Amino acid sequence: MAEALWTGVAHAYARSFAGLCAGAIPVLVAGLPRDGRLLDVGCGTGALVRTAREAGHDAVGVEPDAEMAALASAALGADVVVGGLPDLPLADDGFEAVTASFVLNHVDDPRAGARELARVAAPGGTVRATIWAATPPPQAVMWSGLLDAAGATRSPSPRLPAERDFERSPHGLAGILGEARLAVTHAGTHAWRWRVAADDLWEGLTSVGNFGVLWREQTDDVRARLRAAYDVLDAPWRDGPDLVFDVECVLVEARVPRS
Repeated sequence: MAEALWTGVAHAYARSFAGLCAGAIPVLVAGLPRDGRLLDVGCGTGALVRTAREAGHDAVGVEPDAEMAALASAALGADVVVGGLPDLPLADDGFEAVTASFVLNHVDDPRAGARELARVAAPGGTVRATIWAATPPPQAVMWSGLLDAAGATRSPSPRLPAERDFERSPHGLAGILGEARLAVTHAGTHAWRWRVAADDLWEGLTSVGNFGVLWREQTDDVRARLRAAYDVLDAPWRDGPDLVFDVECVLVEARVPRS
């Protein structure tokens, strides 16, 4: 279910929400040891792998969507493995650092995904993961207001079954990593400001994830009203030709026990 929302949207994502997610890359890479291999799970456009390589890491990516993997491979000049949680086509204990940037909140079984992150990480290695918290982020608040103003229809957003879901918070993310027998060393949040060109964000809002699902549900008249309202957005969202959002994510770090 969750993965299906991200199929066939690689180029729209690269133009829009990839820039949003890139705001977490510096803190995900900072301070990781450079004497081992780094794996970025759900690497998207390959931006984290590229940043890690520039910092001196031996970094590789794995990505479930073939179109996105091809886009990342072209950007990195190296093959990106096609595969996704919870069945990565990789050996046990192969990486001293494993990152999962906004992945565990987009898979059908987050706990199985957390166990897979632990499986591919070497004993003593570091696992770092980010997710979006339960509170709607500002870009979603903006879009929700536009939908209301345009009289849009809203089907319920797809949700995981209760037995597979988890609390979208530092405590909740730390919990599922702990259940995977990882030792949590940090659980908190990370904040940054996301600036995006209005036309680039529009590409994502009308294509990617739940945003795209809502867009495709609307009639032509509602879509026209949405675009007209979007074009005249003012403060607090607009700053010249761009839109600007103060965003925050959940960030958790854990270690793989040596024994």
